[in-house]
Amino acid sequence: MYIQWKKTYETGHPLIDAEHRLLVMFFRKLDVAIKTRESRETVLRIVQEVSCYVKFHFTSEENLMHETNYPGIKEHMAVHTHLLMELNKMINKLTTCREFPEDVLDFLSDWLTKHIAHHDKLLASHIDSAPDRPVAELIYPEYLQATVSQNSRTD
Repeated sequence: MYIQWKKTYETGHPLIDAEHRLLVMFFRKLDVAIKTRESRETVLRIVQEVSCYVKFHFTSEENLMHETNYPGIKEHMAVHTHLLMELNKMINKLTTCREFPEDVLDFLSDWLTKHIAHHDKLLASHIDSAPDRPVAELIYPEYLQATVSQNSRTD
């Protein structure tokens, strides 16, 4: 497979890491669609799905930044904005057959590994030491426990 989750991608923040794992899953879904020569329409729908999830993830991270008064919020949000602009350009080219799906996947995979390594690890470190706690911390352990309990019943 093109991209797989690696321990080095972990930031140490459970919510950020869970969302990053989902990003990798969506990227792998796109990779499989490309490699199995799914229809152009299917690939385009998956790219749109990836784009929607990326937007959601950025909003989620930005909420964490606001909730914990992250000092690098403007810079981090600018990185998100730039990525979305580039992704939208690529999607527009892809829909008009001026871009290859593999190039979109390369771009996303490269971005993810670099973004996590630098920006998101800084954010996670800030959240760990921030006096203001993110709202997600109140419900995330409960969600994880329910998921673990459900998985152990189905195994």
